[in-house]
Amino acid sequence: MSAPAAIPSDDSLLAAARAAGANAHSPYSGWRVGSAAVFAETGATVFRGANVENGSYGLTICGERSAIFAGVVAGGRRLVRIALTCTDSSGTLIAKIAPCGACLQVIAEFGTADTAIVIDGRGVFRLADFLPLPFGADTLKTHDGVTG
Repeated sequence: MSAPAAIPSDDSLLAAARAAGANAHSPYSGWRVGSAAVFAETGATVFRGANVENGSYGLTICGERSAIFAGVVAGGRRLVRIALTCTDSSGTLIAKIAPCGACLQVIAEFGTADTAIVIDGRGVFRLADFLPLPFGADTLKTHDGVTG
């Protein structure tokens, strides 16, 4: 039996995220967000995503979600690590970004409280740092009997 594939380094994930961000479609915000995700089921395969904006803003998708969804389509179900980067229209790194609420919810759907979120120029965080009380499948299966 062979050993499981090693998870790519944070530097490697950030490089993949930067490459993906270069292909972002961001004519409205000017922010190019790239992301790279790794799943337990898919070994060292890195799934890339970028933000794709739309004139109808609600149809826009963030880089994090596009990377995660690409991994899910390939059979990933347990998100291990995700990296993201953002530059403005001049190519300057925007380090003070964080995943939006929708992206955090998707990370929670496929990850755990300890899923690593690597932010270019900012550091490495856990999902629980941003979303301490996630809403997930376990919330739908049980409840505490409290009614509104």
